[in-house]
Amino acid sequence: MLPLKTHLARLERVANPQEIRLNYLRLDKNENIIPLPSRLVSKFRRYITAGVLSAYPEVTSLYSKTARYAQCAPENIYLGAGSDGIIKAVFEVFVNPMDTVVLVSPTYAMFYVYAKMFQANLEEVFYDRDLSLPAERIIEKIETKCPKLVCIANPNSPTGTVIDAKDLERIIQVASQYNAIILIDEAYFVFYPKTCAGLIKKFPNLVVTRTFSKALGLASARLGFAIGSKDLIACLQKVRPMYETNAFAVKFAEFILDNANIVKKIVAMAMEGKSYLENQLQQEGFPYFKSYANFVLIDTGSAQKALQVAEALKRKKILVKAGFGFAPIAGCIRINIGNVEQMKKFLRALKQVARAQKGTSEETI
Repeated sequence: MLPLKTHLARLERVANPQEIRLNYLRLDKNENIIPLPSRLVSKFRRYITAGVLSAYPEVTSLYSKTARYAQCAPENIYLGAGSDGIIKAVFEVFVNPMDTVVLVSPTYAMFYVYAKMFQANLEEVFYDRDLSLPAERIIEKIETKCPKLVCIANPNSPTGTVIDAKDLERIIQVASQYNAIILIDEAYFVFYPKTCAGLIKKFPNLVVTRTFSKALGLASARLGFAIGSKDLIACLQKVRPMYETNAFAVKFAEFILDNANIVKKIVAMAMEGKSYLENQLQQEGFPYFKSYANFVLIDTGSAQKALQVAEALKRKKILVKAGFGFAPIAGCIRINIGNVEQMKKFLRALKQVARAQKGTSEETI
């Protein structure tokens, strides 16, 4: 058994920060911040009965509803604690110490965490400075490194970029030829409704992960699901905890899936907010990167300035993400999309901060 300090050094994980975010305009974690209608929340409360509170979760109905939503069979679905819980299960089943894992980089932080946790050899395929990434570069990495697992987020965070459907299928095809499992994380599906989930019939090595935390608006429920072939899903079931998730998450998810029309309206409001934000940024001369997800990267010019802007906005009760280590986006702040009114509030604050930085206001950063 390894000494405790050796374990800690290998994993490099720390406790979550103690933070209070609910009193802020939360633009930092890509949550769906457009509130559900109050009448819908009131209606949901009736689902939480004494029986639900005292019983273990029952997930059969949710499996069926999720399968209908994903347009597949229940045996093609695996539920878990957020998409990160699903991703961890994929690593646990398929990755042994010293196996090779291929990632595009930068990407979702938990991919790096699990590669480290399961002692994999990490091979990164880096974006160019303009955030382009030719499919041939990923294919070459697969052909030369023969990985056990390939992970691609599409759209990707933090870059907001996508890989074309035809290129993505070519990558999946090559991965199958090398007996590699390929995980496509579609956390931002609905905002970018081009899925490769239909390819699970053609490629038994493909697993697609999605979450209820983004467009479906249930980040607090910690619920996600995988879509894959029957055999692949059966493998994931072998590492399933006693219960996939808690009863509250089950009821939340069933309720949201039963009210999908509300989700469509919220997504439409978010996309309207995104268009408004991009138009205003262009008019005001704030450079930004095109994104296919529910966020926009605004370039402040330098990593130091990005951190200063983020701190100044925090003092105005607005949270944004900064501190990216990858060169093209190191000077960026990342803005979670909300409705038009939320974007107006953010833009007013951003303009005030920009004026302060130019010395035209008494405010200091």
